[in-house]
Amino acid sequence: MMKKLVLILLFSLPTLLFSQDCNCKSNFDWLKETFEKNDAGFSYAITKKGKQAYQRHNEVFTKKSTSVTNINNCQKLMAEWLAFFRSGHLKIKIINNTKNKSELSLKQKNRKQPEIYFKAIDKQTVYLRISTFRGAVKRKIDSVISIHKKTILKTPNLIIDIRNNGGGSDSSYSKLLPLLYTTPIRSIGIEYLSTSLNNERMLDFINNPKWGFDENSKKWAKKAFDKLDKQKGKFVNLNSTMVDEIKYDTIYKFPKRVGIIINNKNASTAEQFLLDAKQSKKVKLFGTATKGVLDISNMHFVTSPSGDFELGYGLSRSMRIPEMAIDTKGIQPDYFLDEEIKKENWIEFVTKSLRE
Repeated sequence: MMKKLVLILLFSLPTLLFSQDCNCKSNFDWLKETFEKNDAGFSYAITKKGKQAYQRHNEVFTKKSTSVTNINNCQKLMAEWLAFFRSGHLKIKIINNTKNKSELSLKQKNRKQPEIYFKAIDKQTVYLRISTFRGAVKRKIDSVISIHKKTILKTPNLIIDIRNNGGGSDSSYSKLLPLLYTTPIRSIGIEYLSTSLNNERMLDFINNPKWGFDENSKKWAKKAFDKLDKQKGKFVNLNSTMVDEIKYDTIYKFPKRVGIIINNKNASTAEQFLLDAKQSKKVKLFGTATKGVLDISNMHFVTSPSGDFELGYGLSRSMRIPEMAIDTKGIQPDYFLDEEIKKENWIEFVTKSLRE
């Protein structure tokens, strides 16, 4: 009988852990208030969708939250509420959830290693694969480019394949731009929404060693904090101008033609790279429209008062919007690769197109 009881308890334990109770109404109210006051994309979304639509949305989810008691169901409800605003640079997750931890561990084990490599296709064409712009792989990207730079600069055609690249850090593609450059690159800046909660991230940059800020970077963060702190409730441009113009001293003869392969999983920094790269007269985009997750960016993460949830939201918005919004639309290719062209043949298609 004792063995049977132990077995029952063992099998019941995961269920008990996974069905943790929570005060969903209280957590939802916190989410709503925090997001409305601090997210850089909130007012833009309301302008696009209308106050009445938002009011109806709130009425539905406020009512639902009063009847939800399970923490997992509450997380799903809050995630659905957030989906009203945009599809990216938003996240609500459960903290200290055994199920989430085990799933995350499994995902990490199964995660493929970043594909960063170079190869020659033929005498006329070389190929560079970059599957992520995560800051952690910047050094590898820079290394691959440096090792093969001489070959790239004596070959007529270059293919850059960034399919499934979901973004990362803008600095990760800094070594690529000089190879594509033909004319000054105009990069539209961003504005930060200044609030007490948002501005804490600048102080975190200074005080938390995990960011790895050197003394110069800490000085920048302190200067940024001071500027933001004086203008609470406003959108603040931390630079002196709206547009940064990127110039390089050299326009290389080769590569003459650059084909960048893209798809609907390209987002965030990958899309910023495309906005910069496509200003070159050498560059053409091949594939399908990108995901469209760029206008609201710079995520900040905060913990709920209950300690049950972590909210990730956007601190900044691009000064491109609304005239040149990317979110929900994506960046369109110059050459749409339709379904009749099999994905495994995309590289071959681009190679032939660059030759013609």
